[in-house]
Amino acid sequence: MLDSEVCKDLNSRLGGATVAVRGDGELYSALCAGSCEGLSFSEEEKGCGALIFTEKDGADYAAVADGRPFVIISGDGAPLEKKYGCACTAPVPWDDGALNALLRLLAGEFCVRSVNIDVPEWMRFLPQDSSAISELIEKVRAACSSVKKVKDISSLGSVTEGTKYWSPATELTIDFSTGDAHIACFAQEGIFFDMLSEIAGDGIDGEYSLMRYVRSAAEAKRGYEKVRDALDCARVNGYGIVTPADEDLSYEQPCVVKQGSSVGIKLRASAPTYHIIRVDVSGEVSPIMGESAQSESLVSNMMSGFEKNPEETWNTDVFGRSLKSMVQEGLNAKVNSIQEETRSKLRKAITRMANEGKGGVICIIL
Repeated sequence: MLDSEVCKDLNSRLGGATVAVRGDGELYSALCAGSCEGLSFSEEEKGCGALIFTEKDGADYAAVADGRPFVIISGDGAPLEKKYGCACTAPVPWDDGALNALLRLLAGEFCVRSVNIDVPEWMRFLPQDSSAISELIEKVRAACSSVKKVKDISSLGSVTEGTKYWSPATELTIDFSTGDAHIACFAQEGIFFDMLSEIAGDGIDGEYSLMRYVRSAAEAKRGYEKVRDALDCARVNGYGIVTPADEDLSYEQPCVVKQGSSVGIKLRASAPTYHIIRVDVSGEVSPIMGESAQSESLVSNMMSGFEKNPEETWNTDVFGRSLKSMVQEGLNAKVNSIQEETRSKLRKAITRMANEGKGGVICIIL
């Protein structure tokens, strides 16, 4: 009796296609007699999904298989295994144990479609460039370079050995019906606070320092939430206003006012508002780079490089400094060029416009 689980998996992966058995009628009869779970066999490769060859067949196995998984039964399988990269096994009396072993070998020749890595839930929030995640990705990529078939999957069990942040113990499973492998990886003891420190940019080595950081982060979050909408508006429209919250209001003492024979009361409150203005500053740099021929050659190389990799071009070193740093210095100089007195006048003008409801502005730039 053939192993029902193996037959079920093979039939599922084959999608109902047959397994061709070439060159050995006795083996074919034994497999047909013990087949189950819908798995079927044929003596012709036409329409089959996988093949079992024997030395009696004498064909060009790879050409006949045409990309389909196959195994070879041979008394001396080493040369064939080296040539075709498939599993080879010696002919034996075909009892149930030998047949099941043969089908398992055939199952190992099916391709792996994907390798999925499962990490602890808290580590899913780590960015890809974090130390732990980048270390794991590097290891998985190196290990997966040699994984093509189901039989190669076992090598992934040691993917985390020798790592700094990951436990060498892993859980490896494969869904044969889909060709998807899953590796559950576990973090080393004690790296939780290391990862927190890396993300926060601050030393967090215990509960006290964690609570201190969370408290300061919460305060920063509340402060940012006040200006977030204004910043987004400034990015899009060029101008954003932070409206005052209740806690920002400052109430003055009420006062009685008379108007003719009428008496009223004046209630006055003030609050700071923040006007965020997007100012698009431009900068340029035009270094003189020697004689005409040298300059033309350098400029030509830089222009061709800019089309392929703009970032690398901006990092070009000229006179001991990168072009990016030169432009950045020019931008910073322009940003800080508005004098303190001018800033104060702009503030007063906007304050009057807001309080008096005046919309007309005449600006004279000297």
